[in-house]
Amino acid sequence: MRSFEFLIENDEAKVKQRVIRALEKKKAEDPIFDKTYKMIVGPAIETRIENYIGAHKDPDIGTEEMAFLIRTIPDLGNTEEIKQFVERWNKGQSLINIKDLIPDTGMTSPAPLISVVDEGIAKELFLELSRQNFSKSDAGPAEAALAIMSNDITYAKEGGDLIINGKKIEVKGGGKSVQSGGGRIYNDRAKINQDLIAESLKGTPYEGKNISVVNASGAPLPDDFPKDEFIKAVSRGWFGEVRPNLVKTFGTPEFRVEWNKALFDDYAEAAGHEGILIIGSNNYQYIVNGEQLVKVPQTSKGALFYPKSRQTRDLGIQVSIG
Repeated sequence: MRSFEFLIENDEAKVKQRVIRALEKKKAEDPIFDKTYKMIVGPAIETRIENYIGAHKDPDIGTEEMAFLIRTIPDLGNTEEIKQFVERWNKGQSLINIKDLIPDTGMTSPAPLISVVDEGIAKELFLELSRQNFSKSDAGPAEAALAIMSNDITYAKEGGDLIINGKKIEVKGGGKSVQSGGGRIYNDRAKINQDLIAESLKGTPYEGKNISVVNASGAPLPDDFPKDEFIKAVSRGWFGEVRPNLVKTFGTPEFRVEWNKALFDDYAEAAGHEGILIIGSNNYQYIVNGEQLVKVPQTSKGALFYPKSRQTRDLGIQVSIG
């Protein structure tokens, strides 16, 4: 096993030293881990392992994934197949089709996640990794699998969750099925001013009532609803300014599209991401604008006003692609 003589005297060095300690501890605890580590890990894989574990503040995060990976690979094929696989990996070859994972134009419908993984052992390994629920993890199993299996995928230090081919990409969970809850799309860097919105409904029959995106996009609003005051307050409460497209379409079917566009753009500007990668248990969908967001299966289309919510995320659009 190669030595770790590349450390430099800065914060990065401290991170790498922490990674080394975590791996050495795992080797000492588990003879099988140590044996397979020496057998299959070369310079490129070792660097990938270090980078993956080092991306997390907790040294236990990542070590468990690595232990599983190193003990699993030898069982995924015969000796020659394993040798060829490890040689490819140690040459730095990506096992993930990045162009299909994050196409420049985005996607208008989900696709099977396994379709972006190379055939053979790579596909078997990805399936094994994505099925695991590691005890300590700050990422979903499939997200971890992607980061482990491609040099072109790393964790972002700020902003989006992943850097894929140099692009900052936000990652959202896609739920276990199209009916189950998934991640929320909204600007989690800002706080919604619900007090401002509540003021627009004060003294009306709708005071204190929840107002969903569906309410605002379906049948014509009641005559006594303070339409203009409310949507302008919503616009200011969410985005800090009046958005003409929201005002113009409020109370019509077109409003939902404009709302999705507004949320996507606001989130992208705040997070600095170039797109959102939604990863479910079996499927994925990469979106680059609000028009695509509105076509993603949504278990909740969101709320404009939710006075009893305990957290801002409850108002966001919930996506679930299974």
